[in-house]
Amino acid sequence: MKRPLSKKLPAEKLQRQRLNTLARAPRRLTQRELENSLVGQMLSSRRARRIAASLTAVAILILLGIVGVATFSPLLAIKEIYVSGTDRIKPEQISKALQGHIGTPLPMLSEQEIAASLESFELIESFSATAAPPNGLQIRISERQAICIVASEGQRWLFDPAGVKIAKATTADLLPEISISENPLNSQRFRNAMDVLMALPEDLLDQVEYIEAKSKDDVEMSLRSSSNQRIIWGDSSDSALKSNVLQALMRNHRKSQSVTFDVSSPNVPVVRFDKF
Repeated sequence: MKRPLSKKLPAEKLQRQRLNTLARAPRRLTQRELENSLVGQMLSSRRARRIAASLTAVAILILLGIVGVATFSPLLAIKEIYVSGTDRIKPEQISKALQGHIGTPLPMLSEQEIAASLESFELIESFSATAAPPNGLQIRISERQAICIVASEGQRWLFDPAGVKIAKATTADLLPEISISENPLNSQRFRNAMDVLMALPEDLLDQVEYIEAKSKDDVEMSLRSSSNQRIIWGDSSDSALKSNVLQALMRNHRKSQSVTFDVSSPNVPVVRFDKF
């Protein structure tokens, strides 16, 4: 049997196959090509950063322009002032005190400037200011509230817990009366009495006619519409417990009875009958 003869490829075809194989194989970059590629990437990155920085700067300038227009624009200037929450103070007095801010752009007006315009009103305890678009300023006033009556130089005056005089008292003002000779603003006796009154529940506070604070630990009160019923309260501690104990004692005694309720030690209260 004859062996098959091996077929040899022509030299040109063999050379072509080798070239195709080399073309398909991944080519390694030369050192210069690698350097040129890195330089190109760096330049592209720098250009991108410059473009981003430019766009950011433009956006900031636009934003500043918008803020500037909104802040200083006469379109937002104050033209009307609205006042609410007043009782003893007339709203027009508040409006008049704030007239100097008419024409000021709303974003430019601070609460400190408003407070400076209202500092002469002693009856104002606090206030809030809000915009009332398009050109209004809304002022809400919280006035000082009277908690007691102080007799001074033949007159009876209403005072708030801070010792600020509010107005003359009338017969319709059914508030506890304090007997002191000094200015309530500088009186320790007044502050001691306030510590107790501020701690009383509202229903009990309404029944107190007189209060006397001989010292911080020695506060006494008398009840309204009673036959000389007195309360020895002590200091301002345990006010909730003292109030509950006192109200329980009061329920067991008629207003016509002349008694003293001693709740200075609320766990061991004492009731003393002044008349039999």
